[in-house]
Amino acid sequence: MRGTKMLPVTAAAFLLALTTACGGSDGSDSDTDAASGTPEPEMTADSDQEPAGENETEEESAPEQDSALALGESSGPVPFVIEHSDGERWEATVEVTVDRVELGENAALEGHFDAEDVEGLRPAAVYITLAHVSGDDLTYNYAGTNLRVRTAEGESSTEIAMIGNLQFEGRCSDDVGSPQEELPAGAVIEKCKTVLVPENSDPAEVEIYMGPSYFRSDPANLIWNLA
Repeated sequence: MRGTKMLPVTAAAFLLALTTACGGSDGSDSDTDAASGTPEPEMTADSDQEPAGENETEEESAPEQDSALALGESSGPVPFVIEHSDGERWEATVEVTVDRVELGENAALEGHFDAEDVEGLRPAAVYITLAHVSGDDLTYNYAGTNLRVRTAEGESSTEIAMIGNLQFEGRCSDDVGSPQEELPAGAVIEKCKTVLVPENSDPAEVEIYMGPSYFRSDPANLIWNLA
């Protein structure tokens, strides 16, 4: 099976090209950002403004949040809408809960990234419960995992761009659903996303964008305090 060389998106550069190498995989897609085996679209990481998917446009956003939520607290019902350029549309109401954030060690990243790219960083696995309240089945579903983890100093998490499966300690558990796991009407699933965070500062909040593709800053974003 094909393994991959993984590189993070840095805060001032384009997505780096991914290089592949021979290696193993456990077959899990629990926290890949490109679980289908194709590279992530190129994007700039010095802005939270990311383009919608090639065939996607955004229609609606969640109502603006009055105050931050506590860890384990549900967002309550929020809209999640995807509309493709071919006219196909998915519209649902969902509830999101950030359950926990588990931190790993910088040493676990050795051999998986170039050392200079992950200096001062460690993995953080963000576990989320997503409930389908009403509306259409979401067969391609990033709801709840377009997120940033931020420290008390305002430092943001770093995305991991890769092909294949993460293989280091501190990643999302293999028995948790992938970020794009299908969400049928009425279902409740657990999802997880792995990001990299500064190792010298504890995470203070998780911010989630409820659009269909990439994270972006929006007054309607949902925020959980981790204290």
